[in-house]
Amino acid sequence: MHEIRATLPPEHVEKATQLAREAGIDRVAVSDIYLSGANAKWRVLSVETSTPKARAFVEAFLASADLRGADSSLTSRELRAIVNRDDISSLTRPLSEPFPDFIQDLWQLSHLTISYIARAAAGAILLATGILDDNAVSIVVAALFLPFLSQVLAVSFGLWSRDGRLILHGLKAVGASTMLAFIAGALVAAIQGGPIHFMAFKGPLASFAISAVIGITAGLSNADDTGRRYLIGVAAAVQLAIFPVWLGATTVVGLPPEEVLWARVGSFLINLGTICLSAVAAFAILQRLPGHGWIQAKSGHAEPQR
Repeated sequence: MHEIRATLPPEHVEKATQLAREAGIDRVAVSDIYLSGANAKWRVLSVETSTPKARAFVEAFLASADLRGADSSLTSRELRAIVNRDDISSLTRPLSEPFPDFIQDLWQLSHLTISYIARAAAGAILLATGILDDNAVSIVVAALFLPFLSQVLAVSFGLWSRDGRLILHGLKAVGASTMLAFIAGALVAAIQGGPIHFMAFKGPLASFAISAVIGITAGLSNADDTGRRYLIGVAAAVQLAIFPVWLGATTVVGLPPEEVLWARVGSFLINLGTICLSAVAAFAILQRLPGHGWIQAKSGHAEPQR
């Protein structure tokens, strides 16, 4: 369930209201506001509705030739509950969120802030401790901290939408997470010493299969808003971060035979590429499902699939 709020000039309210009605939204609230610096009265149009209707309204709003050039803003908020006369079964029906919710979430989660770096470093340190001691608890707890999946999805969705800026944004975040994992592994190994007791590494074929499942599930989890995406993120974090952490630790405690080293590096690249590409495949599948297709427009907007 979502609240969609549009701030726009008065002359565009009628068109926006029409689009809301066509999306099946019965209750449309309109109020006057005064924008500082605009020297004019504007209006806020607000609807509170189910996710499918909210998405239909947002896509119609962004695709409207009359509204596209208007000096307006559109915000989306996820709601926990709406109490009105609508049937609760249709009101709570899940569907993929409006395009701006999804794309801006990937942008936000991939910014390299102090908080991001601290979270990635803390998770990598816990993971390094876990693989040195073969401590399952430390490994699982570390996975809750590590940022990897959303950043890989940023690359995936950037590839699908041909958005070079989003690809670069995601790659910077993935690269930072990988580098911090390597440094944390070396640091913990230098303090704690070896050997590395964790040996439960999968072969390339098994790594490919597991990563494909993670990537496809992560992609399909965006089909509706009922999925527990953070649980998929835990699986992806372990699948990716454990290799640079291990590699950093081995540079301190001693490198393994060359064939083992290259097998582990290859498994990391397989995992990274498979999760990214399988998520792209899942996105492509979603575009063919009724009501799930997005056609990208400029400036982070989207047009509804026709």
